[in-house]
Amino acid sequence: MIITDKVEIAGAGMQPPEKGREKGPGGQAGEILPQDQVSVSGQAKEIGRLQADVSKLPDVRPDRVEDVKNAINTGTYNIKGESVAGKMLKEAVIDSIV
Repeated sequence: MIITDKVEIAGAGMQPPEKGREKGPGGQAGEILPQDQVSVSGQAKEIGRLQADVSKLPDVRPDRVEDVKNAINTGTYNIKGESVAGKMLKEAVIDSIV
């Protein structure tokens, strides 16, 4: 068996379109059809802008990392196991849904 990415979509009775000789709504050859248009809502534009802003943020917050390092080194970093377990379970549930 040979698997390729090529997909044959032409079937019985199908002919490739003739470029430049498309038939319009009236069925006349040579008539050019209007081009498709897309409009984006204001909300979609805002989401795109916010995604761009978020992508500029660093993945790691160096100031927070330094604070935690200092707390660990001084022995003042305390965390409850229940809190960690709860967050791990919450993430696992979210990941299983998504």
